Amino acid sequence: MNVFRIGATVSEIGRAREIIGVAVKYGFNDWVTKSGFGKMLVSKKRLARIEKYTKWERIRMAVEELGPTFIKFGQLLADRPDIVPEDLRAELKKLQDEAVPMPDEDAISEIEKHLKHPVSELFKEFDTRHLAAASVAQTYRATLLNGEKVCVKIQRPGIDKKINLDLHLMKHFAARSHRNNPEMEAINLVGVVEEFGRTINKELDFRHEAANVVRFSHCFKGDPDIYVPKVYHEFTTEKILVEEFIEGVKVSEMDALLNSGSDPVDLAKKGLRLVFDQIFIHGFFHADPHPGNIFIKDKNVIAFIDYGMMGTVRPEHLQFLGKYVLGYLDRDAHELTEALLLLSGKRNFRRFKDLEFQISDMLAHYKYLSIDEMDFGKVMNESIDIIVRYGLRIPPNVYLLVKALITIERVAVNLYPDIDFAKEMQPYAIDLIRQQYDPKRFAEEVFESIKEYYRLMMELPSDLNEIIHKVKEGRFKTLIEIKGFEPLVEQIDHASNRVSISIVIASLIIGASIISQWPSTRWIGTIIFLLAGFFGFILLLRLFKRNRF
Repeated sequence: MNVFRIGATVSEIGRAREIIGVAVKYGFNDWVTKSGFGKMLVSKKRLARIEKYTKWERIRMAVEELGPTFIKFGQLLADRPDIVPEDLRAELKKLQDEAVPMPDEDAISEIEKHLKHPVSELFKEFDTRHLAAASVAQTYRATLLNGEKVCVKIQRPGIDKKINLDLHLMKHFAARSHRNNPEMEAINLVGVVEEFGRTINKELDFRHEAANVVRFSHCFKGDPDIYVPKVYHEFTTEKILVEEFIEGVKVSEMDALLNSGSDPVDLAKKGLRLVFDQIFIHGFFHADPHPGNIFIKDKNVIAFIDYGMMGTVRPEHLQFLGKYVLGYLDRDAHELTEALLLLSGKRNFRRFKDLEFQISDMLAHYKYLSIDEMDFGKVMNESIDIIVRYGLRIPPNVYLLVKALITIERVAVNLYPDIDFAKEMQPYAIDLIRQQYDPKRFAEEVFESIKEYYRLMMELPSDLNEIIHKVKEGRFKTLIEIKGFEPLVEQIDHASNRVSISIVIASLIIGASIISQWPSTRWIGTIIFLLAGFFGFILLLRLFKRNRF
């Protein structure tokens, strides 16, 4: 797809030029050359390499310069070992979602525009100095007319249009990269961009985040160890989110926690318990529980903030996690391998023994460490890296699950260095396995299977009669789909196009020769001959360039 065929707007062309310009600035000349229209948008004088930085560092710097869409995409890729090499992932993890604050008066004007009233009429107090600024939104502290303290989050004006324009161009560049680099076929970069687009567009509608908070609060209703902020729906729109302001101490501020009388050991265990409850019991979890998103209220009550990124867990993912945890605690390579294959949907894997050996070799590195000395998140990451090298695919939402587990483990270890993460998770894993083999559940599954077979047997005679009737009437059709021939079909299509062009050019040359025999039409023949020669020369250049001879 060509940018000029999808709107040809000034903003698209300008942004495409900017992206290519940044690529050139950081030395990615080969990518620009292959981008189709790269040469046309960028002059050769600007092509320069940056030798003092590694390739991965230059990618990270380019992503930072390209703005919020690319930064968020880079952060997503940082958790995808199936797509991005480890060295690049390490660089992308350095990306921070920070931005130059927009003028406070502009933000307040946006709030008033969307709520259709001056802030003085909506709030008893409103701090005109922003509390925090990110690439998508800016937050302010305020007090409602009834005295309740709130946090007001306002989306940057026009950021949705900028992000969607970037997504449009990213998909275009991904498609071009896929065509120009056949070795990237297994990655499905276009699919990754589309998946990212769906995620970020949900984040751009603050009503989704408000719904997440409400759902989360219902999951933990009556739990004394957690506090979920209240959402003020009467002030919440697509662009504005008004939540209760959380008064508390950040979990990362150890001195402040100790001075307030909090028990770090108790908080570490509570934090893990709450995240495990989210995953194993509710199947709906906070996907980014980093220290900045966890506050401590009243010494020992935990409050999560920022519900924009939430994850859901499928039953088969829980089965994987339960099996993996028990295999990890027993250091059982066979159990871990089975768990990983369950996750990837490959129950019968012909290279099972090879994969099990690699997992066993990985565990051997931790042979002389006790379980509490091992890093669960690190081992899980290494396990996933191994199965990715075997060409096995992992469901995208599992990476959110792994990210959440690794993040909360670091928080817990920071509070209580001696905590044993896997043993804290063990009761959940055992309970999960017990449920899986519960006689009542087994009986229910058997009963459901019997019902399915009964339905099949009852419907089989009528289905057979229908097939026989269609065969008798000659209306029975068989659809055969042959996969894997798409590249061959594409090559044949290109070849036939070139043959057609060659025939047309040859016809023009012959026609020009005939017309040139008469003096009165000789000039017409000359023009046709020159045009045919010009197009023939271009065709030859293209063939030589692509090594088609």
